[in-house]
Amino acid sequence: ASQVASVSAAAAFAARAAERTRSLPKSGGRVGTHSGTFQADEALACWLLRQLPDYAQAEVIRSRDLQVLEPLDIVVDVGASYDPSRLRFDHHQRGFFETVDGEMGKAACPEQATGRWKTKLSSAGLVYKHFGREIIARLAGTDAASTELVFAEVYDRLVEAVDCIDNGVEMCEGALRFKDLSGIASRVARLNPRWNEASDEADQYRRFEQASALCGAEFLDILGDVVEGWLPARGVVEAALQKRLQVHPSGQVLRLDAGSLPWRGHLYELERAESIVGQVKFVLYADQVPVEGRPFTNRLSLPESWCGLRAILSCNKRDCCFAHANGFIAGNSSAEGALALSITSYD
Repeated sequence: ASQVASVSAAAAFAARAAERTRSLPKSGGRVGTHSGTFQADEALACWLLRQLPDYAQAEVIRSRDLQVLEPLDIVVDVGASYDPSRLRFDHHQRGFFETVDGEMGKAACPEQATGRWKTKLSSAGLVYKHFGREIIARLAGTDAASTELVFAEVYDRLVEAVDCIDNGVEMCEGALRFKDLSGIASRVARLNPRWNEASDEADQYRRFEQASALCGAEFLDILGDVVEGWLPARGVVEAALQKRLQVHPSGQVLRLDAGSLPWRGHLYELERAESIVGQVKFVLYADQVPVEGRPFTNRLSLPESWCGLRAILSCNKRDCCFAHANGFIAGNSSAEGALALSITSYD
């Protein structure tokens, strides 16, 4: 049932996004990208551009001939030039290194990156850097402050992975423990003709449009989840953080009245903004604060004597039902009992 609800929510958001942009003035224009085998970065870049009024009805020209590309309105992933003033967005040229929030031309490697992100951009990241905020505001109807938050989260969830994969950046060092070929880059790659499959120019163009639509559906799915799930959760966490002293005078316990919301990332960011990093040790709704970036490392674990027990008697707290063997979570049938468990854990 939850999967059906999620699909319905994603479809509903996509429909609302289409409705928001339906009445906007649209023009054609011509978008250029390379011919031959396509990847997720230019497929996503072209879809993103088509969400803008200037390119909403744009024709995509696929070629590697510079004379064909030169008169086009905007060119992505080909041409060996990154020049926003000329609407040229390639990342293959020697010496190119730009990040989504870095100053243009200020870095030559990740260690020199001037912003939060260190990932070299692909054509998708370049288009997102320059047009992503406008696209988000048009599709989601967000205000300026919310758009900034959503811009960063969507980059983290989708666009950065496209940038990394296209630039050959591995997820981890050393040998991979397993393969995952279900991601957007792999799905786009499978839309190319197989080595033993006949394909002409018209078929390749049709396949590219299919890949671009696939990337667009992925973008809308993630954008909808961010705007309608992740973003509202931030307000809930922010309010709870402001009221934490009402829960306990130590300020180390946060109480969330809404369950199952994505609170961790919001808590880390809001703690940094308030200069109180690490103060919150427990969140009441049967979950505990892990160390940022290490979801299985706790700031403070439950007492070892409780771990793995049901109907805990040694803690002398009523209503306690269960404590996980690893000490990162305990269940309680009442909020008061959960608070008492938290206080006992750090006292």
